[in-house]
Amino acid sequence: MEQLILAQQILFITDKYKFYAGIFNLIVGLIGNIGIILVFTTLRLFRGNQSAFYFITESISDIGLFLALNIPRFAGRILGYDPVQTSIVWCKIQNMALQACALYSLFTICFLSFDQYLSTNVRPSWRQKSTLKLAHVLTSVGMCFALLHSSTVFIIYEIQSSLGCNVYNPIAKNYYSFFYLPILANILPLAFTVTSSLLAYRNVRRIVRLQLPVIRRRLDRQMTTIILVRVIVMVVLGFPYIIISQYAMRLNITENNYLEIAIVSLLSAIFASLLHANFTVNFYVFLIVSSRFRRQTKTILVKKCWRSIKSCFNQRPTTIRMNQISPETPPPSVCHVIQEIK
Repeated sequence: MEQLILAQQILFITDKYKFYAGIFNLIVGLIGNIGIILVFTTLRLFRGNQSAFYFITESISDIGLFLALNIPRFAGRILGYDPVQTSIVWCKIQNMALQACALYSLFTICFLSFDQYLSTNVRPSWRQKSTLKLAHVLTSVGMCFALLHSSTVFIIYEIQSSLGCNVYNPIAKNYYSFFYLPILANILPLAFTVTSSLLAYRNVRRIVRLQLPVIRRRLDRQMTTIILVRVIVMVVLGFPYIIISQYAMRLNITENNYLEIAIVSLLSAIFASLLHANFTVNFYVFLIVSSRFRRQTKTILVKKCWRSIKSCFNQRPTTIRMNQISPETPPPSVCHVIQEIK
């Protein structure tokens, strides 16, 4: 009886932790991913750069992942119950969106590290293969595969009254336990990205010998450093969840191990929040490891965005004569809208 009460208390703490950790990751992730999109789309240096394109698409996918993860939680707080655990529609849609966005982000990191290896290669023929067209092709293939694979969620995910939304088919459960979670979603992306990043780092150390412009060499070094650190962060934050998820999938649910189930649920929630932080911290890690990225971010946020907003608020509205007839009225600008709101 005491174990049952303690298990209920642990599950209550787990539920609170999931909610507040989700809010934290959502806010920090939205700010960070929007910051990446602003930097890589605004600066002329990154226009037409394949690595910047990969980071932009990954950030968009990460935003979709956080929205799919947290919208049902907020809806549950408003409704008083978890719609994912009670509605089969919510169950299937959320898990499909989570799986598609997570797989696509992982594939994008793989493509990013591989492209950096090509772009820094000593052989000119290999460097020529690193193009924006190749980036479009690879991201399209990754998106199609992620959508096709996640569409199986509509078949295999079910709801049981006692256990909620999960995979209960034995064949599908074995697939998720022995292939999808450990290999497809973890070992393969990690091994591929680590190998490609190390090879790209080796290429960058030789890049001084190549007859390349100074700006190109600096950009390659910056991107390689960012990508290598991105891969390290992915390994550190993702590896604990691999272990606990494998243990949880093999855990037998009986009346005698409620306390063990509650502890595993708490550990799963903690390690899952670390895994989700993997899709949150890109922007902040880049600020820490790259001084050039800090200067570029300062240029975007301070010198351009802040000055644009400041000029909008400081602009005085022009007076218009009542009897003046204009043959054509231009659309209102953002500054005019702000003046009207004021």
